[in-house]
Amino acid sequence: MSCEFCHHDNPHDYRCPNYEPKIHGYCPQCYTPLLDTSTYYVDNDGNRFCSEECAIQNHGIIEIEWEDEDE
Repeated sequence: MSCEFCHHDNPHDYRCPNYEPKIHGYCPQCYTPLLDTSTYYVDNDGNRFCSEECAIQNHGIIEIEWEDEDE
């Protein structure tokens, strides 16, 4: 039987309210599901993150101001 909204059989069209996104994995930093409907970020090792912030946190990157002795 076809869906009343998207008129497709399973799988539903991704714009349909009955569509259930596929989980492609989980962010290694915060464990948020990585869905096929969302953007993700990849590092040079192929790790996938849910956000740029999680990728930065995972690699321990911090912002530091230049000090006079660093010059």
